[in-house]
Amino acid sequence: MNIKVNTISLLFLFLFVTSCKKKTAPAVSNLYTHGEFADEKLKVGNDTRAYRLFVPESVNLNEPAPLVIAFHGLGIDSKDVMPGYTLLNETANKNSFILVYPQSLGGSWAIDLQKTADDINFYDKLIEMLSNRLKIDSKRIFVLGMSNGGYFAHLVAKERSDKITAMASHSGPLGLQTLAGINAARKLPAMILHGENDKLFDISIAKENFDKYTKEGHEAKYMPMKNIGHEWGTVYHVNDSIWNFFNKFRLP
Repeated sequence: MNIKVNTISLLFLFLFVTSCKKKTAPAVSNLYTHGEFADEKLKVGNDTRAYRLFVPESVNLNEPAPLVIAFHGLGIDSKDVMPGYTLLNETANKNSFILVYPQSLGGSWAIDLQKTADDINFYDKLIEMLSNRLKIDSKRIFVLGMSNGGYFAHLVAKERSDKITAMASHSGPLGLQTLAGINAARKLPAMILHGENDKLFDISIAKENFDKYTKEGHEAKYMPMKNIGHEWGTVYHVNDSIWNFFNKFRLP
């Protein structure tokens, strides 16, 4: 009889203690949803890097989507300025791709060897993080850039040609790291866009860039634009031209 009482007492005590335990709150999902996320942060080494992300409503969050990384130009250009003059968000929504604008440190990309290493590391960490928080089609990752951002797009494409599907450089030079040649591990589709009235980087630079890509066997497209200076070629509908070029390719 005592054994039964003790057993019942212990059972009630166990149930009481269990019910008093603090329940664990359900884990909060860190997955991105549709929308524009203007001031996102990412810790990379000792630096806190920033980026702007646009996930259009047209993207099916349950299916892998293409990703476009857009690098801004030098100085006052930034992740917050670039969407305004390029209107790339509209192109992303129309064509159902995810769009991210990374922010440089100090207003420039890869101006020396240390900064180059840091910026490429930022690119790697950004892709890794986005792939964990969104369904990214790893066979359809594209980079583009304007001016100094176009220069960095050349460089990232060279260094990560096995993981980048295609690139586009608008008004951007090749830079010191690629002056001798592209020398990428994979033949990379590249689109070169440039205004014929550009006073900062002469149009001849773009033609030289195009020639280097084609000489090394890369599939390249050259798009010179009349009456355009060092500015985004909106009047030439460059967004559609760039996406139509990108959309032809897919990593094996």
